[in-house]
Amino acid sequence: MVTRRLFTSAWNNTIIAAAAYLAGYNFTQLFQSDNAYLGGLWAVISGIIVFEDSRPKALKPAKLRVVGSFIGALVSGVYLYFFPFSVVGYAVCIGIGTLVCHLLKLPDHIKLASITISVIMIVSAMSNNADPVMNAALRFVESVIGTAVAVIVAYVASVTWGYK
Repeated sequence: MVTRRLFTSAWNNTIIAAAAYLAGYNFTQLFQSDNAYLGGLWAVISGIIVFEDSRPKALKPAKLRVVGSFIGALVSGVYLYFFPFSVVGYAVCIGIGTLVCHLLKLPDHIKLASITISVIMIVSAMSNNADPVMNAALRFVESVIGTAVAVIVAYVASVTWGYK
């Protein structure tokens, strides 16, 4: 049975997918056209992960996404600045990201930091000519773009549909 809440959930995710993809794609296109599709995809993934049907509920996953992505981008960006991709380096970065999250008392951020490290490291391995610092910075900003789109859609859903 299709309820109003079910319909609005589908509609909101549709809006997030379209808006986050276009924003991420177009932003990345400005700096790294070879990875513009990835930029759109990464923004959509962030938006879908963060979205809740009200702004108050969306704020916690938004914080997790942004902070976790920042930690992951920082760890992998620093590593790739000094060293090329290797499986051992990749695994060490995951361990360092986990350690950083624990030292900062942010254990809930480990999964998102690790996912971000994974994407940045693998994209660098696939894109031999991509600047590793630019790659890390773009993945972080794309994550923020998707997160912002999800929070905006959650706010509009809260106001429009009265979800708390």
